[in-house]
Amino acid sequence: MDLIHSTLAIFLKDLQLELRSRYAINTVLSFVAASTMVIFFSLDTLNLTADLYSGLLWVIILFAALASLARSFVMETDQQTFDLLRLNTPGIPVYCGKLLFNFLFTLLVSLLTVLLFAVLTAQFSPADSLQLLFVLILGSLGFSSVSTLMASLVSRANQKGAIFSVLCLPLLLPLIVLLSDATRTLLTPTAGSVNILEQLMALVGYCGVTITLSVLLFEYVWND
Repeated sequence: MDLIHSTLAIFLKDLQLELRSRYAINTVLSFVAASTMVIFFSLDTLNLTADLYSGLLWVIILFAALASLARSFVMETDQQTFDLLRLNTPGIPVYCGKLLFNFLFTLLVSLLTVLLFAVLTAQFSPADSLQLLFVLILGSLGFSSVSTLMASLVSRANQKGAIFSVLCLPLLLPLIVLLSDATRTLLTPTAGSVNILEQLMALVGYCGVTITLSVLLFEYVWND
């Protein structure tokens, strides 16, 4: 119960700070809208293949997530409350609370990006919307699990954004490949259900491994 209570406390703290400043929300919404409109006006969206659709979709979500999730521990650092939080809260509840907030935020970004694609491009119609939702959930969880740990590592560095991207991109590359393959399968009417199930299981495995390793490593990062 203490773990759940502390996790929710960290989540609510980050949510209140974000609603108060609205930095990440405004930044991500502007980026997603601008990127989608550039694609819509610069490319012939009626003739785009499923490969291009899936690739463009997850590239936009990737950079939108990197722009916002790098600030996971910036509030504590800027307000000089990092050490106070570390002295009063164990590492695991902090990681879980930050992970929950980042997951919900990234999922919201993913849903908005897919909605914009669906509105601006009439061809964006997945064969199974429920399976697409599972892909978005697993993708958001994968982004969040990696970025939360990396953000804690670079929180007190001078060049947070650059270091964060350099650390995250190699770890997120396999996730982008899996997500693009799964989305392409859903956008292809002739794709079999066996392929998407295998891809979903691969995404579950990626999320399970990254979350497990992050939980094991975060305690050392938090205490040191």
